[in-house]
Amino acid sequence: MKENNAGFIIGAYPCAPSFHQQGEEQETLFWRRLADVPGIRGLEQPCLENLHPYGDEYLFKHTPDDWQIVVTAIMETMRRRGANGGFGLASSDEAQRKSCVDYYRHIWEKINRTNDRFGKQKVIALELQAAPLAGETDVSSMAECFARSLAELQSWDWSCELVVEHCDAMTQPAARKGFLPLEEELKAITDRNVGMCINWARSAIEGRNTTLPLAHAKQCQQAGKLSALMFSGTAPRGEYGEWQDSHAPFAPFNGSEAGCIESLLTVERAREMLKDISPASLSFIGIKLLEINPIASVEHRVAILKDGVAALRSALNSTLT
Repeated sequence: MKENNAGFIIGAYPCAPSFHQQGEEQETLFWRRLADVPGIRGLEQPCLENLHPYGDEYLFKHTPDDWQIVVTAIMETMRRRGANGGFGLASSDEAQRKSCVDYYRHIWEKINRTNDRFGKQKVIALELQAAPLAGETDVSSMAECFARSLAELQSWDWSCELVVEHCDAMTQPAARKGFLPLEEELKAITDRNVGMCINWARSAIEGRNTTLPLAHAKQCQQAGKLSALMFSGTAPRGEYGEWQDSHAPFAPFNGSEAGCIESLLTVERAREMLKDISPASLSFIGIKLLEINPIASVEHRVAILKDGVAALRSALNSTLT
């Protein structure tokens, strides 16, 4: 990966006890145990009011100083869209589009304060999403709105990389996120210093198959815009739902508690993706996995992530030999 950065970015927050409101004692133990897992470069963290439910200071105190952060806007975007489906950077509801831009200004301030505090690039990237007005069908209008939002965002002085994370498109039936098609996202960033991140599950959900993630990655690579790959799983059935964006672990996962045997994400499919995409050209590679059991032990939560790191390391190493 770029600058010879070893290790992976870990979307650990869906495995954290705080994701299921399990209390600070378990949360602290979770981060302590996760810090002992080798191969972690840093974290993918959502930005709501803060970078952690217990506040920024808690996150910085309980994670290694050398871990970097990729901020994602997806959690707060979906939370606000639950109350108003017009909220989003690609929304044709102008008031809600502006509201979303205001939210990104909050993120911009948070990232700059964090990087200033550490005197280095603690936050290396922001994953932003092209969320349109729910139910809108005019793709060209949504794309224009997204381009307008990007122009506003890029007028600010960012201290990190900007990356559009592709989510399943609204042009597909039974969409989960229902955001912009990849082609429109690529058009919007053609002349901008903005890259693309392909999340394995979100592209698989769009195509209802395991081949579209690689096709999407190649499309971004050919456009000279592929910046990152994130691996989370989806399933056709089982406890993680039917083609849901539920961050299923790699299969097979042989934990001591109920594992995920239905996940379509495997070492072989990650290997296939990585062997056709030059990892050295990417800013980061990572995983985002969910502990589906709200009362799961800290040990099981960490085991899911440890297994994911090992699986992705195996996939990456096999492409380098």
